[in-house]
Amino acid sequence: MKIVHAIFTFTTGGLETMLVDIINRQCKEAAISLIIVNNKVNIDLLNTIDKSVNVYQIKREENNKIQLISAFSKINKIVNKIDPDVIHCHNNNLYPFFIRWNRKTFLTVHSVQLSTKFLKNYRRVFSISEAVREDIRKQIDIEVKVIYNGIELNEYQSRDSYDFNPEQEVFKIVQVSRLSQRKGQHIAIDSMHLLKKQYPNIRFCLYFVGGGYAYNELQSLVIHHHLQDQISFVGQVDRSWVKSRLKEFHLLIQPTLFEGFGLTVIEGFASGLPVIASDLDGPKEIIEILQSGLLVKPNDSADLAKKIYQVYQSYQLKTLKGSNYILKDKNQLKIFDIETTSNVYMENYNTNT
Repeated sequence: MKIVHAIFTFTTGGLETMLVDIINRQCKEAAISLIIVNNKVNIDLLNTIDKSVNVYQIKREENNKIQLISAFSKINKIVNKIDPDVIHCHNNNLYPFFIRWNRKTFLTVHSVQLSTKFLKNYRRVFSISEAVREDIRKQIDIEVKVIYNGIELNEYQSRDSYDFNPEQEVFKIVQVSRLSQRKGQHIAIDSMHLLKKQYPNIRFCLYFVGGGYAYNELQSLVIHHHLQDQISFVGQVDRSWVKSRLKEFHLLIQPTLFEGFGLTVIEGFASGLPVIASDLDGPKEIIEILQSGLLVKPNDSADLAKKIYQVYQSYQLKTLKGSNYILKDKNQLKIFDIETTSNVYMENYNTNT
């Protein structure tokens, strides 16, 4: 089978991370090509793609409508040459590039509150969660198949001890996300401000892992609250860092304002951490499936501070292992294994609907 994956930009986000894992899994049993339309590309992430995959960079300037014509021509030449069995798009507006091959086009919708333009034109539409599926169905009457995102579960190192000495250790909290308004880092900063005021003798430290446009704004908020000793910006890291280093933290938080799935929630559980995530959309779905973790009211720093302190106390009182803050049976994560995700996609490519 010959499969073409297509995406507009290739930066560092949950969509791109999942796509890399899918491609690296599918190339073991199919001929895979990747078309990146725009010139926004993270080279480090691109270099993690298996060398057997053919990568085509069209290098169109983002939002440049004039260059759409040349991009259309280049993409058509590439697809003609490949003659694929499947064209799997990861942005709905990619459809016009592949209109000649409409019966081969598949789409995965990766988030909520996205446009439904062209969705009826694709042969099949997938969503990464029930939350995303329901969001689509509220807007348009089409069949949508849920295929959960997955991670390489066996590559994540897991915390195996929950011993914690507050006299000698700092309680380390982590959020792994692009730095942006919708990911809720500002809410996390406000919650740390509240914790510092309420529990001045407790040593907390929050680490933001990831880069993004909101860095300067968030850094200013940290300074405003005098939290330079409590909050650290780690910056952008590669996948191996996440897989090997998450276990070093005591808690993962994800106070997002919009989220169709929440890959880092899965990564937190895979690393043996307790997880706090927003009570909305994808994160809630994951926590309900796994019956583990805590939900926090969206955009509520006081509730987040309260939940963080609950987890801190469970470490302090040595009750964490008996709580549902952590995932006790890692076998539950198999539904979110990248091998499962890849296999289900391959099965659905072959479905005659």
